[in-house]
Amino acid sequence: FARAMDLKTLRLASLQLSPERLEAFVTYQRTMLKELASAPPGDWSGRYAFAHAKALAASKLDLVEYGKLKALVADFCGRRSTYLQVKARVESGQLAGEKLARAQKELPNLADVSEFEARYGAEAVQLLQSREVELVQLHRELAAKEGGGHLHQA
Repeated sequence: FARAMDLKTLRLASLQLSPERLEAFVTYQRTMLKELASAPPGDWSGRYAFAHAKALAASKLDLVEYGKLKALVADFCGRRSTYLQVKARVESGQLAGEKLARAQKELPNLADVSEFEARYGAEAVQLLQSREVELVQLHRELAAKEGGGHLHQA
């Protein structure tokens, strides 16, 4: 019961995802990638800050909305990246024996979006799933550019 209440509270505090908000976030990500790719070498933090400012302006998101969208989309993309990575390893034949059995057993758990849905809502899940390939790709590209510790390999 406490867990359900916690998820309900989190859902009420979360940003309501809409197609327009998701499009604005995708605009932010695309602009960020473009700006980081075209920035001259040198001071990374300065280049990053400049790219971030341009991406925010292009997306028309404020910092609070951007932060909430980033958390929501990163949560989704992180989960989906993990699922897709394990699924690809199973299908490629890279795993055998106990590792293969463990991965096959874990795939349904990794594919399950019910907890995410309880937190963010069915509409958010449907919207994110409708653009999953694009979102996961942008997430991975930005993680690689930013040098983040949460890289999701294809």
